Amino acid sequence: MDTIDDFWERVNKQLRAHKISRKKFAEFIDVPYSTFNSWLRNGRSLEVYTAYNIAAALGVNLEFLLTGIDGKNARERLKQIEERKTVKISMEKLIGKMRKELVKL
Repeated sequence: MDTIDDFWERVNKQLRAHKISRKKFAEFIDVPYSTFNSWLRNGRSLEVYTAYNIAAALGVNLEFLLTGIDGKNARERLKQIEERKTVKISMEKLIGKMRKELVKL
């Protein structure tokens, strides 16, 4: 399970990837540098709106910062899960029919 520390680690990775200093980023999102740096160091939980603004400023979606999975991948995973459920139900029906046929023999 992801934690707030994972969130901040992803923020740090995004800052490094974009070669943006914490100070410049704090200015960009209109938060005092000391506050932003404290959030990072102490793993502070944020209000959703603030977390959303950080994600938007980094050019990623909030889901990615929270889970490490972007929305497209999450939708694809849900689709795969649904497909597996459908296959499982179809297999169970087929097995049920086969059992009935075996009983007749």
